[in-house]
Amino acid sequence: MEDTCCYTALQSLPCSTSLYNSGPSRCEMSTYNRVKIEPGTHYPSNGYMPPMQLEGYSKNACRQTQCQYSEHDLPLDCLRQDNSTNYYPDGANSCSKMSAHFSSRSPPVSAYPPQSGYNNSMPSSLSCVFGMQRPKKNQGMSIWARTQQLPQDKLKHVSNLYETSQIPIEVRHYFAEWIEEQPWGQIDENNPSQRDQIFAQQVVQKLIAELESRAVELPQQNEYFLLRIKFQDVAHQFRTHYAQNPMELVRIFKRNLAMEESLLRQHENPDASPTEAPMPAFDKDKHIMNKIDGVAVQVNESEKMIKELTQKQEVFTINYQKQLQINSQINQTQSERYLATLSPEEIQRVTEARKTLDKQKKDFETVLSKGAQTIINARVEIADTLSKNFEELEEVRHLVVDQELIDWKRKQQLAGNGAPFDPNLLENLQKWVESTVDLVWRSRQQVLKLEGLCSRIPLQLPDGKEDAVSTLNNKITSILSSIVTSTFIVEHQPPQVLKRDSRFSARVRLLVGGRLTIHLTPPTVTASIISESQAKLLLRGPNRRPDNSCGKILNNSGLMEFHQQKGELSIEFRNMILKSIKRAEKRGTEAVTEEKFCILFQSSFHLGMTVNELQFEVWTISLPVVVTVHGNQECNAVATVLWDNQFSEPGRMPFAVPDQVQWSELVHMLDVKFRSLTERGLTQENKQYLATKLFGGTIDDNFSQKMVSWSSFNRDPLSNRNYTFWEWFYQAMKLTKEHLRGPWKEGYINGFISKLDSQRHLEKCPLGTFLLRFSDNFIGGITIAWLAEDKTGKKQIWNLQPFSAKDFQIRGLAERINDLPQLHILYPDIPKQNAFSRFMTQTTHHTGTLNDGYVPHEIRMVYDTKEMSGVAVCNENPQTPQPDGIESPIMSPHNAVGSTTGDGTNYMDMDQYDLQELPGIGMDYNADNVFELNDINLSNFLVEAAMNFSNNPSMSVASNMNGNISNMDSST
Repeated sequence: MEDTCCYTALQSLPCSTSLYNSGPSRCEMSTYNRVKIEPGTHYPSNGYMPPMQLEGYSKNACRQTQCQYSEHDLPLDCLRQDNSTNYYPDGANSCSKMSAHFSSRSPPVSAYPPQSGYNNSMPSSLSCVFGMQRPKKNQGMSIWARTQQLPQDKLKHVSNLYETSQIPIEVRHYFAEWIEEQPWGQIDENNPSQRDQIFAQQVVQKLIAELESRAVELPQQNEYFLLRIKFQDVAHQFRTHYAQNPMELVRIFKRNLAMEESLLRQHENPDASPTEAPMPAFDKDKHIMNKIDGVAVQVNESEKMIKELTQKQEVFTINYQKQLQINSQINQTQSERYLATLSPEEIQRVTEARKTLDKQKKDFETVLSKGAQTIINARVEIADTLSKNFEELEEVRHLVVDQELIDWKRKQQLAGNGAPFDPNLLENLQKWVESTVDLVWRSRQQVLKLEGLCSRIPLQLPDGKEDAVSTLNNKITSILSSIVTSTFIVEHQPPQVLKRDSRFSARVRLLVGGRLTIHLTPPTVTASIISESQAKLLLRGPNRRPDNSCGKILNNSGLMEFHQQKGELSIEFRNMILKSIKRAEKRGTEAVTEEKFCILFQSSFHLGMTVNELQFEVWTISLPVVVTVHGNQECNAVATVLWDNQFSEPGRMPFAVPDQVQWSELVHMLDVKFRSLTERGLTQENKQYLATKLFGGTIDDNFSQKMVSWSSFNRDPLSNRNYTFWEWFYQAMKLTKEHLRGPWKEGYINGFISKLDSQRHLEKCPLGTFLLRFSDNFIGGITIAWLAEDKTGKKQIWNLQPFSAKDFQIRGLAERINDLPQLHILYPDIPKQNAFSRFMTQTTHHTGTLNDGYVPHEIRMVYDTKEMSGVAVCNENPQTPQPDGIESPIMSPHNAVGSTTGDGTNYMDMDQYDLQELPGIGMDYNADNVFELNDINLSNFLVEAAMNFSNNPSMSVASNMNGNISNMDSST
């Protein structure tokens, strides 16, 4: 007799290896379900069990009490009631033998230090490799236990998910408890903090250690050889791929667990609205193409049915024609005129022939009657099949057009704020759209054929039968129209801040253009600019298209081009120019930079054999654009665009946005935008500081639920300032993008940090330690704070007067830091040469006299403390005591310092001088214009800067400033 073991199964493999080799024995234990295992069989997937196939047994069946033997009568030392150490959710005891390999292990040492902030709880042992124990603390079923009860199609999806993510499903199975107990939700894998990075590293190290440990502890029987090798290979794979990139493993586990939970929600509560985690691109493509292929099979089947109906109708037509011939012959034999011409013998023959014809007529009538009924049934069946096909096509259309295409448009909109955007997504969309529209077009042709067949042989449907054929055309045409009109899209958006009289471009694409013969006669596309009210009117109905635009665009029309290699039908407007704009009346406090427009693209074409068969007029609008006429409007215009892109909701009426949003959502927008321009996002400390800038309070406060209105973001100035929060942030971002990107990307600039926090950071550091932060008061400026000693030996924290973009156009940040020997260590412990040497501009300094007779020179930044005693110092904090006099450094050509606190440590800062007091600010240069060295005589610029300092009674600056500039030749 063949060995078989039936045992209770919740989520694990057989309890004892002896069951495989104990001869023809039978061990039974049952609760609700039991699994049959074929002994001596090497199962696929590296030798361990395939997914379990459960068999139902009575709940009252014997539980762990009977072992039946035959032939060898070998005892099985397992499944005894008193060996149980744990309980199943249903109250059934589990077998201690099932976890013999691991149950004796002491609890592992926590992988996370107490200060990490992560959950330190670790199970006393992992899920037994061959056992079924569950932790007592969790009487509910784990995610993995519930996942294994999913239907086969969803289980296959889970299997594919782990296969494509390069994490063997064995790891998910045997380490299920440990995986599910990690604090994944506390990790921000997209913008990880230092704590997140430490956690990810510890996860990888711990998982590798556990894999290697389990491989060693597995029994030595041959049945576990492949599993032992598998664990060793996986440990090596994880060490190779994730040791240097641990956050990737965190990202994979979070995604896979989210997908499992999504599948469980769908299965356990099918009526609930789905909240799926994003499906990986590979799986999504496979999923959609599988649905399309499934509909294609049905469309092929309906086409086959129509061909069969055509043959049946042809046979019916032939029989009908024969019956007509018989009827004609019968009528002839009944004609008195014809009979009068015949002899009695001929009449007798005609009478006999008429009897034969009558019989044939009845036979044909029977055949025709049956044939007519067969045709009617076939038509009804085909109509039902087509209706089901249309339902399937509508589902695919909804998935591709209403979900994936809308999702692509949303991602495109967020990309306008700097969010990552995969341009290849559109290629997948076009593939799905083309495959779908091919099936729709074929289905429409089938409807037309069916209508033609019905018109050739009109047959009356039985009573109670509805003529479904007459409604099919409208259904399929509606699906076709939705796909065609929805896939006319703006592939490359025009700039959302659009300056009048400036050239701009856009690209429009018709995703179905490579199909349906549209590309054979490419349509013309025209572009126009419309207002928000006109866009609203457009969306209210197809016949409410605006007659006039609110501006004039040059080069706004052209023919679409078909790119044979890519199969794309598109048009690129390369040289459009907005010549004029008509604005609406101003509403309340709304500025012109808050008024939104959009570009309307329109076209028309026809489908079908005739021009009038299917005529389409398609249109699409761009994302909202803000029209400016001067560079100084760009800052506020960008704010309008960012707010609209981030907070607009799907299906909105143009261009409605909420008036206030949560701070957590707003700071995410700022982080994404900053990252896109500077290649590094904001730290948690940066975000907290920004919140205090907007709300007040301290960086330890919780701001996530606080609401931020549009007015407080970009209308109302900050407290005691003449600029808004956004204007201050925007200028810091612009400065970083244009002049500080390299050091910022490497993390050498703290940036958004308060002066008080910078002082706290530096107080305990060695002398000469410095950091860089954006000025609180000087908009678009960055300052250096460093720790030094005064003449009395007291430690002071000095703050250089902020550098602006114009300063960096004269001499870069790295060069300025290199010029100052007092700066040694970048906070916390990086030698300044290691941090900034690679960002210095390489220049060649000439020695001696040049051929043209001029003596070479170079600009260096120095500071002088000799004449700073008695300087009046302003302080950012009015409560801070002011110094009576202090020796302070001064930077040349125009950088000074000053401030103090009452604790004996002096803090020097000159952030708060009025902008007009700063050297060079009073000169005729607009902050919106790009500063170029050839626009200014450098020597005169520095002389004027020195005069500004000397003439200002509040700034006692050394009058010999020109002495700090080495050999400045005024003739150059």
